[in-house]
Amino acid sequence: MRARVLLKFAKILMISRLRGTRRSFVTNSITARPVIIALIGIGLFVFGLGLGWVTISVLTSSSTDATAVAQIVFTIFGGIPIFLIGFFFSMGLLWELNASTESETTDAINWLPITPSEYVLASTLSTSYTYSPLVAVVLGYALPIGFLTENGDAFVLLIGISLVATLIGSVGVEILRSLLARASSAFSRIGGRAMIVMRILGVVLVLVFTQALFSGFLVVRIISTLVGDIAATVAVPVFWPTLSITSLLGSDLLSSAIYSLLSLGFFFVLTYIALFLRARFWITAPPSLHFSSSGSLSGISKLRWLGLSSLSVALLRRELRSATRRKEVVRLMAIPL
Repeated sequence: MRARVLLKFAKILMISRLRGTRRSFVTNSITARPVIIALIGIGLFVFGLGLGWVTISVLTSSSTDATAVAQIVFTIFGGIPIFLIGFFFSMGLLWELNASTESETTDAINWLPITPSEYVLASTLSTSYTYSPLVAVVLGYALPIGFLTENGDAFVLLIGISLVATLIGSVGVEILRSLLARASSAFSRIGGRAMIVMRILGVVLVLVFTQALFSGFLVVRIISTLVGDIAATVAVPVFWPTLSITSLLGSDLLSSAIYSLLSLGFFFVLTYIALFLRARFWITAPPSLHFSSSGSLSGISKLRWLGLSSLSVALLRRELRSATRRKEVVRLMAIPL
């Protein structure tokens, strides 16, 4: 593992992502400076700090019951880790839905002198750093709430757990990318319309499955119907970071330590899976051409019944064929689901 190459490539991926989503009024000189994200994070941290102070001021001035304040702290601190996991994975999912083939492609990566593990770790760091201002604002918001309610130890743990939650969401995106690459190329050896339909279904199923898996709520509902709500929450790994915080707030130090270690172990397991999948599907399947021994004659299209001209029908059929063969359009089909 070459740390210098890893950090350099993480910077390249981050700049590529920023330039792929920037607006026309944002120049390349701005998107090429990673320090801009750090400055934004500092500004948002100060903003969150002020917002948290206002929250505490409102609670103390309104003579809120101590039990109610403890419940509010429990909800805020416990909700931050699961929120960060869902946010980072969702942002990575949206990037996969909207990314064009020119911004980031595995084919281009294959020509660079890097290993699959370096690519996975660099991409994970890039995703985490790109959206790190959100971590700054939530930690800034939780800082005054934690110390002014005498939960400073929970806030210190929240810092580490938030970092783990961020990495879990980011490495989950790398698993999604490898599965999408596999789903897109798995049917490349099958010719005809069957290949197109199967590829569309494969990509949509991968997107829906991974989103449901990392959201956790669908899994909780399924397990809760079998064993109950409490056991269902414990059995879902994405809730372990949250349980580590809530256990500490409940003065259960042993459970907090166990869930913290389980959260860290869950991250390492996901990292191993991401490294394995990327190494397994590092080189994409080459394109293949299929020729049929039988011929066919084109008849009058049924679209002519709608009053369209021959030229309009030809253009419409060309656009439909192009849409079903572009991965950006195929991934958009999963949004309604």
